[in-house]
Formats: sequence, structure tokens, C-alpha cells
Amino acid sequence: MIRFLSFIFAILTAAPFAAAQTSGPGRSALGNEAMVQTRLVADHVTVTPGMTLHVGLRMEIEPGWHTYWRNPGDSGEPTSIDWDLPQGVTAGEIIWPAPTAYPFGPLMNYGYGDEVVLPVPLTIGEDFDGRFLEIRAAANWLVCEEVCIPESADLDLFLTVSDTASPDNAGAALIQSGLDRVPSESDLSAGIARSASSLILTLERPEAGRMVRNPAFYPYADTVINHASEQVEYISDDGIALKLDPAPEARSGLTWAPQGVLTYEVQDGGEWTTRAIVITPEPGVKVIDVRQDAFAGPMLPVTISGLAVTLFLSLIGGLILNLMPCVFPVLSIKALGFVERAHSAPGELRRHGLLFLAGVLVTFLALAAILLTFKAIGDPIGWGFQLQNPVAVGILALIFFAIGLNLVGLFEVGTSLQGVGGRWANLGGDAGAFMTGLLAVVVAAPCIGPFAAGALGLAFSQPGFVLVLVSLMLGLGLALPYLILSFYPSLLKWLPRPGPWMTRFKQFLAFPMFGAAIWLVWVLSMQGGPQGVLMLLTGFLAVAFLVWVLKFPVLLARIAAAAGALVLVISLFGVSRSTVAGEYAGEPWSQDRVDMLVAEGRPVFIDFTAAWCVSCQFNKQMTLNSPQVLNAFEENDVVVLIADWTNRDDRIAAAIRGYGAAGIPLYVYYAPGSSEPQILPPIINTRLVVETVNGG
Repeated sequence: MIRFLSFIFAILTAAPFAAAQTSGPGRSALGNEAMVQTRLVADHVTVTPGMTLHVGLRMEIEPGWHTYWRNPGDSGEPTSIDWDLPQGVTAGEIIWPAPTAYPFGPLMNYGYGDEVVLPVPLTIGEDFDGRFLEIRAAANWLVCEEVCIPESADLDLFLTVSDTASPDNAGAALIQSGLDRVPSESDLSAGIARSASSLILTLERPEAGRMVRNPAFYPYADTVINHASEQVEYISDDGIALKLDPAPEARSGLTWAPQGVLTYEVQDGGEWTTRAIVITPEPGVKVIDVRQDAFAGPMLPVTISGLAVTLFLSLIGGLILNLMPCVFPVLSIKALGFVERAHSAPGELRRHGLLFLAGVLVTFLALAAILLTFKAIGDPIGWGFQLQNPVAVGILALIFFAIGLNLVGLFEVGTSLQGVGGRWANLGGDAGAFMTGLLAVVVAAPCIGPFAAGALGLAFSQPGFVLVLVSLMLGLGLALPYLILSFYPSLLKWLPRPGPWMTRFKQFLAFPMFGAAIWLVWVLSMQGGPQGVLMLLTGFLAVAFLVWVLKFPVLLARIAAAAGALVLVISLFGVSRSTVAGEYAGEPWSQDRVDMLVAEGRPVFIDFTAAWCVSCQFNKQMTLNSPQVLNAFEENDVVVLIADWTNRDDRIAAAIRGYGAAGIPLYVYYAPGSSEPQILPPIINTRLVVETVNGG
């Protein structure tokens, strides 16, 4: 009997050793077989009170699928682990291995494929008195191929507690495989500075005396770079430089240091080995000199036959631009001019055709000069760059809207519809013809057709004069149909004589203008989000008010017009400050969630807001969306809860009353470890929020 009990006791005491690594099947949210198999592993099988060990989430991923890094890139969700630990045992944060880039169409994701171990440090308290350490965890992750599937698993691990720690060799090897992929801390000097439309990341050479290649930067925050854009490298004896496409939030530059991971390959013993380091580039700084042509591509040789083909493609591309939806509304103004003058003096018609051509060519040359200037300083920008600026998009939308109001007859600027203002109209339409050519190019450039795209792509790799010639041929192709009609008005003889139909035709052409304005509003929504659209629509309101009030030649009307002009200016300023929605976000509010976070000692920021609350939207745009506030939230691990009161919600109303407020905006902050709320004023600023979160 004693021998039997001894045998049973041996089995029970040995069980934790055997269970040091336990598997758990993943669960798919769709109910099918999981694409990721997970288990918990530990680097020790026996632990002692007061020690810190590593426990890792081992993920075996089906071929072709991937999970996500802490910054998932353009889409996805990072893996999370919720620990259920005995009292006296605490878990640290996931120690993230360096990621791999996974392109998918126009998107770029950061994550892991095949197999990865995510290590987490666990600290056992000095006064822990249990014989066994039971570790439980609920892991959640997103796994993607062409489709994405949320998956999860409940895992456990049992370790023995003793006076002497014993390693688990198999578990330690797996943990080390994860730690080996973790970026090492680096004290290399690094900087990131804005240059024209790009961000230039520079740092000292990471491996002195060794060849390096293929550097890539993975920022921790998703508001730094456009993840899918190419990172153009420049490597010299002094260091590395990367030309990065900024995220919308970083287009005006960065005011905070965007910490992240730099990966590169280094030649070691005749083989290329991948390394990863953590860098914290200082904003506005370049730590190495970068040549002006550092990021320029290789220049292809110029041949007569190749140049002839390029120029021919450019001419065809310019002709095709007349069919692009974005340029048609402007060219409809030119068509209306031909209708008005189909039976007038041939000399005037030819002059207007030449002036239209001049406006087109001058604008194409101006765009080429700007492109060549930025190419010379080592930061080439793309064709159609003018519509990358939200303010330029807003101004063009307002111009199209105003032209549409003019065409429907709400106001007149003179006898010529070619004019954009009374002064141009008084010049007999000459200035209007020139300006129509200018406006056509501004909106046509981003809509280049396939022939024009090929010609421009080749021209960018050639000497500057080739780009100038290509631009001139594009302009000639765009203006050629109208130039031909100007010199051969007999082609218009089928048009009827002037009559009431011209008024209806003129009014009909207002709708392409309004359509172009709507398209530009959509473009702005991609750049500036809902706040940018709101500001631009306010500008539309201001333009319509100005058009109406200026009909009355009284002093009061002039004062009202000045107020309308001020609103217009403010709306354009708001457009310039707008950013894509989504950078400021949080969890949905609930009182239970607040109570739980406060009990855990977590810092909590509660935003009581609503779509109809103008002050709320102003605070969000000017303060809560600012990089300083977002960075303060991230650095202090603040949990943001959003109580959206757009629709009636009695729970939110009761909470507002409970904080002693009469309405919204209402901002409440719970400091770490405090159960006393701090009520912020209804109108907040960046400094106030940052100081509050930082404990100032």
C-alpha cells in the first residue's frame, strides 16, 4: 500500500514538469478549422519566488497566412493576450519580434508568417507560497491570407514552485527563438525631417566596416508613414537615408520622435544576415549629409527614335485627356465659347484658340519646372501633386461651385463665359480663354491616361529637357481639338444660329461643374476626413452667401459680404488643418468598463461627444487629433473611452449629470491609481490635455 501511494505521489508531482508546454487548439470565429495552432511555452519547468521567467505564445501559422505585429500596417489587429494569474504573479508586455512586410494589393501589412514566439516576462512575488504556478491565458489574434479570420484560444501552463529553479531546455529554445528576432536597442543617432512632400529618415551607419543593404523602417505608430509606399534608400559611408511617404497626419512634418524598428541586411562571413534595431529619430534633424540626387533613379540613355516615340505617346495622351471625366467640366466652358462664337468673327475665334493653347502650355511648363526643381533637390514629387494638397483641392472645388452658380444664372461676371472675373470679361474674353486653359491643366494632370503615364514615366528617368518636351506635347494634345476648331470654324457650320437653346445649353453645363465639385469633395474626404468635408461645405455656404449678398449695393450688404469672406477664409484654414479620420479613436463607453479600468489603476480619458456638437468637433479637430495629444495617450497607456451621444442614450445622459455637467462637450480623466475624476473645461487645448495626462 505504501509503495502504491508513493507511486501515485510521484505521478502527481511529475505532472507539472510534463505540462510545462501545453497545447491548445485555436478557435475560428467562423467555426471552421483554425489557421493558427498555439501553445504556451516557458523557459523554466521549476520556478522560485522572486524570479522573473519568460512565457511565450508559440504560433504555428498555416502556409500563406500571417498574423500581425504591434503596428499592423494598413489593416489588421495585433495579437493580444489576457492573463489569468495567481495573486502575486504579474505579466509584462509582449516583447515583439521584428516584423515582416506583407503587401496585399494597394495595402501593406506588418506581421508574422510560418511560426513565431511572442515572449512575455512573468514576475513571481517574493511572498508567493504556492507549490504550483498555474498560468492561464486567453489569446486573440487575426490571421489573414486573401480573407481575414479572427481566432482565439484558451491556454494554460502548470509549473512547479521550489527553492531551486530548473530550466526547460525545449521551452527555453523556443523562447530564445523569439528573443533572437527581437530588435536590439541602439544608441545610433537618427533623425527624421520633412523635405517637400516626403520624410527623410537618416541615421549613422549601423555596422561600421561592413556592407549593408535593404534597410526598411517599421514605426510603432500608424500615423507616421504611408505603409504601402516604397521606401527609397540611400547608403553612404556615413550612414543610411530613407525617403518615406508621410501619412496624412505627418504631411506637415513631425513634432514628436516616431520610435520604430529598422531592419537591414549585413554581410557577415560572406553571407547576408538580417538584423533589426530600435531607433528613435529626432524630428526635424538630418544626421548625415544626403546628396541632392541621392534618391534619383538611374538615367536612361536618350536616343532619337526613343524620343520620337515618347513625344508621339505624349501627344496621344494629351488628346485622351479630353475624354477624362475630371477635365470634361472645364473643357465644357471652352465648348460653350465655341457655341457662342460659332457665327462670329473668325479672327476672334482663332485668337481665343491660341490663347487657350498658351494657357495650357504655360501651365504644363510650370508643372514641369516644379517637378524638375524638386528632382534637383533630391525629393522628386509625382505628377498631379497639386491635388495632394487639401487646400488646393478645396480651392478648386469652390471655383467649380462658383462657375456652376454662374452658369445657372445666379450671378453674372460679364458678357464672356470664358472669364473667371469681371476684369477678364472686360478684356473681351481673351484672359478668360487663357485662364480656361490653365484651369484645364490643373485638374487634368492627375487624370493622365495610359499613354501619358508611360511617356511621363520614361521622361522622369531622362534629362530635364525631355520632361519639358513631353509636357509641351501633352499640352498640345490637350488643346489640339480646340485649336483646329478655332482655325477651321466651318466645322461648326452644323450648329444652329444663336437663340434660346444657348441659354438652356449654358445652364446644362452647370451640372458638370457641380459634378466636378462633388468629385473634389470626395477627394478631400480621403485626405481630410469628415472634418475636412465639413470645412469645405462651410466654404460652399460662404460662396453662395457672397454671391447673393453682393447683389445689393448697400453698406450693410458690403459688411455682410466681408463677414462671408471671413467665413470662407476660416473654412479653408480648417481644410488645411484637417486630417483623415480614424487617428483619434477609442473604445465605446460603458460605466462597467470605466469601473473596471479604474479598479485596475489604469489611466482613463472619457470623451462625451456627438456628431451634432460643434464644440466637440472643434475640440477633436484642433486638440484631440494633434500628434502631441495622441503621443501623450500612447506613452502613458491611456485608455480612451468615447461616449457617443449623437443618438439618445439615457445611460450617457445619466453619466453626464453624474459628473455635474449640463451637457457636452464633457471630458473626464482618471489618473493612474485614482478613483477621483478630473473634469476638464468644455473647450480644451493641446497643452492642457498633455499636461493632464502627464500628471502636470
